[in-house]
Amino acid sequence: MKLIEFKENDLQKYIDLATKFHSGPASFTDPDLTIFERNFDYIRNHDSAFGWFIEEDGYTCGYCLCSMMYSTEVGAMSLWVEELSIDDDFQGKGYGTKVFNDLMVLFPEVKRFRLEVAPSNTSAKKLYERLGYTYLGYEQMIIDR
Repeated sequence: MKLIEFKENDLQKYIDLATKFHSGPASFTDPDLTIFERNFDYIRNHDSAFGWFIEEDGYTCGYCLCSMMYSTEVGAMSLWVEELSIDDDFQGKGYGTKVFNDLMVLFPEVKRFRLEVAPSNTSAKKLYERLGYTYLGYEQMIIDR
């Protein structure tokens, strides 16, 4: 399994995978082409956001989006795993674990790895707990404009 960075001509491939992810139970938001295009543009043009396809033997079996920021809560860099989607046919085969292991190697300067998980996404929660992730207990509030 390899993480392959998004390239300039990968927008449609990302849109297809993100549409599938945001159409399922792991996401609280509906697919939004405008957001996908903005995400792709930002990832391609900024050092604080990252996008990879998860590939195995030439087949794209998912994708991962992350963003990095300084966290005053830990006094160090934090990496948000914003989206991790693995195709149903590849789930339960160690790909999620490999992605998280690769992120640890790619970002040695990061002190905290953080993610969100839908309450109904029990298989993802089992993976995250097995990898050592713990619940913060925060409730989040947002306002969009």
